[in-house]
Amino acid sequence: MADRPQEKLDNKTPLEYASLPNLDSLFSRSVCGCVQTIPDGEEAGSAVANLNLLGFDTKKVYKGRAVIEAAGADIPIDKDSLYIRCNFITLSGEKYQTSKIESYSAHEIETVDSLPLTEKLNRELFGANFELINTGSFRNVLVCKNKTDLLGKMNFMPPHDIIGKDIAEYIVSDRISAPYFDMMRKSYEVLKTDNETKANAIWFWGVSVCPDLSDQSDENKIVLAETILMKGIANLMGADKKVTDENNGFVQFLKDKKEAAIKAVTSDYEFLYIHIQAPDDLSHELLPKEKAEALTLIDEHFLGGFIEGIKDEDYSLVIASDHYTFSDDGSHGRMPAPFILYNPKRDVVNHFKVFNEANCIKSGLRLTPTELHGEL
Repeated sequence: MADRPQEKLDNKTPLEYASLPNLDSLFSRSVCGCVQTIPDGEEAGSAVANLNLLGFDTKKVYKGRAVIEAAGADIPIDKDSLYIRCNFITLSGEKYQTSKIESYSAHEIETVDSLPLTEKLNRELFGANFELINTGSFRNVLVCKNKTDLLGKMNFMPPHDIIGKDIAEYIVSDRISAPYFDMMRKSYEVLKTDNETKANAIWFWGVSVCPDLSDQSDENKIVLAETILMKGIANLMGADKKVTDENNGFVQFLKDKKEAAIKAVTSDYEFLYIHIQAPDDLSHELLPKEKAEALTLIDEHFLGGFIEGIKDEDYSLVIASDHYTFSDDGSHGRMPAPFILYNPKRDVVNHFKVFNEANCIKSGLRLTPTELHGEL
């Protein structure tokens, strides 16, 4: 949810532009600050950020993103394989070499349309040691058998970070990387024929191998999340998970997720991680006004009723942006993300009153995720 001021929002951030009475009320009674969810030198993305917020030391355990998404799609994980995230994308331009990324998601291609394209690429492009697996919509995972030795030797820019930019600037031609960039080029030729969708190429990123996310604590944990990434994290750490149906509109989704969250708090779970993806997606789609509107709806239809529903429970609560996502160019930011720490039994007066990035920065409190867990 964290962002920078946007011209389309009168030079306010989406948090500043949104109407957030429930969040502001909590903020006025909470400790606030910023948490360094992206450690120095690590990938600025949702996997690293959320793993750190969950209490993992990503410098030790994180082995790339694609394998987590594979686990989220219930694909059996092979410790001898390399996993690469692969997006269907839309390129604009007359030739591959001079094209730009128009859409990192092939304009949110439907799964029913993307599955035949995945099958086509497996038939016409990938050999026996490779298998492309569609995990829904524009998302695929390329399983590379017996290639774990390549981890750390290839670097692909995430397509959502280079929207509107010339792909030629990001093509690498060293001996190890060249065959994989050549696969991406050939996909453009394959997808030209018998294809009525807007997906005209693939783009690799998130190279990974199987991590060790085994949970050493004896806490009963649940992750409430819908993205394949968060489902994969839950599966790999052995936590329970609850997925809320998103097909009935965003407002109904928020109401259903609120009820699921209240039920989890009032049951036997000792640790809950509740993730809502919409602000990140709308940032990547370069829609700051819609992002602010989504934040308003989250405050109205999820947060207020959730806090009311758990008022008789003994709890501490952190509300945090997992990372910054900029809705003017779709990229992620590395700076410490705003958070609040609320416990109804603590007598706290926050003089800043309104929750936004600037006030959390002004507080002067900057924590690591480990320190935030200690406070929780």
